[in-house]
Amino acid sequence: MYKLIKARSIVRIPPNEFGKPLNEIALNELRQQYQEKILKDLGLVLAILNVKISEEGILVFGDGATYHEVEFDMITYVPVVQEVVEGEVLQVDNYGVFVNLGPMDGLVHISQITDDTLKYDNVRGIIFGEKSKKVIQKGDKVRARVISVASTVTGRLPRIALTMRQPYLGKLEWITQAKK
Repeated sequence: MYKLIKARSIVRIPPNEFGKPLNEIALNELRQQYQEKILKDLGLVLAILNVKISEEGILVFGDGATYHEVEFDMITYVPVVQEVVEGEVLQVDNYGVFVNLGPMDGLVHISQITDDTLKYDNVRGIIFGEKSKKVIQKGDKVRARVISVASTVTGRLPRIALTMRQPYLGKLEWITQAKK
């Protein structure tokens, strides 16, 4: 789930940046501090937008920089259990498929792809159903449901487990055929 979060902070403007536009400096400082990092309870920060910086700064004894209050927006991504997502298959292995969800990747274990008995073809890099003859391979577009999000060490992306065994989930071609 994507979120737009309004935030406040203090940004340090180093002396070598004096004379440059404050909004530009603040945006660069905030991007270095937050962007592409995982923040607890907020998720993965994708972008910093709409920076509004106070013109008046505070001086700290022994530091030549000025400190300014700043308000800004952050776009974040947090995978949510039961969320339905679409993505492209990045990799096919004997234990399942990795799906690109945009900012993160998820894993659909082989037991969660279909109800059919599945086999992995190492030579062609595909997984196929023994009875249904359904094939899934790199580049396929799929729809899945998030079934678990395992938090890992702080600062690393969480592991996302997906399922495609429910109605209207799976390879998009399979869903279109099932509707007919």
